[in-house]
Amino acid sequence: MKFVTLEEVIKFAVEREDDAYKLYKHAAEITTSISARKMFEELATEEAGHKVVFSKFNAEKAAEYKKIQLTDMKISQYLVNVPFKPNMTYQEILIFAMKAEEAAYKLYEAAAAEVEDPKLKNVLLVFADVEKAHKLKIENLYDEHVLTEG
Repeated sequence: MKFVTLEEVIKFAVEREDDAYKLYKHAAEITTSISARKMFEELATEEAGHKVVFSKFNAEKAAEYKKIQLTDMKISQYLVNVPFKPNMTYQEILIFAMKAEEAAYKLYEAAAAEVEDPKLKNVLLVFADVEKAHKLKIENLYDEHVLTEG
């Protein structure tokens, strides 16, 4: 994937967030578990929020962005992919979501590495940070509710 303009980056990011929103919304609709439905609905809401933020993003906002050091718990690196199914457990939902967010932030980082324009690179890195923060949130949930409750 090669981006040339900021508009292309924004369009791609908004489409990516919309895809994630639709996936989580669909998962909420077909799951048989009330707790899974709630989790998928929360994830869908967050992706819808990302879509709005990304659609209003511009180079000036990216230039103002102060990079924060996000901890990477790296939990997702030690877990195998979980296929989507209607009756997922809480643990499976967290793994599924973690892996999706990990793929998203790696995608933006890879795209940033391919872009020569520093403004586009910065926008992509901001988007990568947003996805990485989302992954971290899910990893924290996994750590608190799965690893500690074992």
